[in-house]
Amino acid sequence: MVVKIMPISDLRRKTSDVIQAVQESGDAVYITQHGRPIVVLVDYARYERLLRELQPAAAPEPPGNYTDYLAGLHREIWEGLDTDAYLEQERDAWPASPMP
Repeated sequence: MVVKIMPISDLRRKTSDVIQAVQESGDAVYITQHGRPIVVLVDYARYERLLRELQPAAAPEPPGNYTDYLAGLHREIWEGLDTDAYLEQERDAWPASPMP
């Protein structure tokens, strides 16, 4: 892809020619004002492709009940573990809170 840069004053004078060149070549044209880029002209089909590429993929719907779905995410971690003993051990690891 060739980078084309054009001042907005040139675009005003040659609008039809610039649009035709963008459609034929598929190249983007960067339009500048006071030496800074302000817009980019691209062919409509290319613009639509870029939008499709940027769309995030939809997250898959969780099957059934959402709570069951969340509970099943890490089921393999908890299988075979005595959760009561684990939670008691975790609780005991915390320092005792000071009594007023």
